[in-house]
Amino acid sequence: LGQNEVHIWLCPLARFKGRDTTHYWEVMSGREHRRNLRYRFDKDRLADCVSRALLRSTLSHYLDMSPESFEFSIGEHGKPEVANAPEAIRINLSHTAHYATCALSAGADVGLDIECTERKNDVLAIADHYFSAQEVDDLFALPKAQQQDRFFDYWTLKEAYMKARGEGISLGLGNFSFNLASRAQPLISFGPKLKDDPDNWQFRLFQPARDHRLALAFRSNTEPKLRFFKTTPLQDHAEISAAWCAGLF
Repeated sequence: LGQNEVHIWLCPLARFKGRDTTHYWEVMSGREHRRNLRYRFDKDRLADCVSRALLRSTLSHYLDMSPESFEFSIGEHGKPEVANAPEAIRINLSHTAHYATCALSAGADVGLDIECTERKNDVLAIADHYFSAQEVDDLFALPKAQQQDRFFDYWTLKEAYMKARGEGISLGLGNFSFNLASRAQPLISFGPKLKDDPDNWQFRLFQPARDHRLALAFRSNTEPKLRFFKTTPLQDHAEISAAWCAGLF
C-alpha cells in the first residue's frame, strides 16, 4: 500500500445467503457483536457481520496481525480508526444489502460510500431539502428518467466526503457542493461555513452494478493510484480492473 494509493475491496453478499457465517462472528469484538444485534432484520445483521469480517480480513492482508486482534477507536461522529496498527493506515467501510466494501490508504484521509439506487422513498424530496442550491438546479434540469440516478451520484459523493472528514452530517449537506459537468472527475466547492480547500481532495464515482453507486473521497492534491480487489473475507481475493467497476468519473 504505497503513498497516494487507495485500495478498494468489494464483497458481493449474495454468496452468503443461507451459509454459515459463524467464523465471521468469531473474529468480531464484543462491541461489534452488540452493534450487530441491534439490527432488526437478518439481512442487515448478515451485511454488518460480513462487513466487519471484510475489514478485519483486509487489514490482516496488509499488516502482520490476525483478523481478530485489531482494535478500533470510534470518533465523535462514528468514524472508525485502527487503534493498534503498527503503521499508519486509514480505513473506511460501507455496505448495502448486496455489497460490502472497504477502502484503505497509507495515512491520508479516505471516505467510501456505496448505495443501492433502487429506493421506493422520495429521494428527490430529500435533495430539495438538503442539497446545495446549485445541485438542486442541476438535478432537476435533467430529464426525469435520469434524476434518481443523479441523486445517488450526489448522495454517495457527499457521504464519502463527510466520512473522510470524520465529521458526518454535522458538516451540513448544503455547505458543500459537487459539480458533475466534467467527465474528468467530480469537483467540489465549499460554502463560507466550511474551512476547506477543493485542491486538497480527489473524488471518484463508480457503478459496480446497474443498481449501485460507489463513491470515493481521498485527501490529496494529486491523482491517486486506485486498485480494486474482489474478495471472500478470510478465504480468497483477486485483483480486478477499474473497468470492471464501471467507473463513471
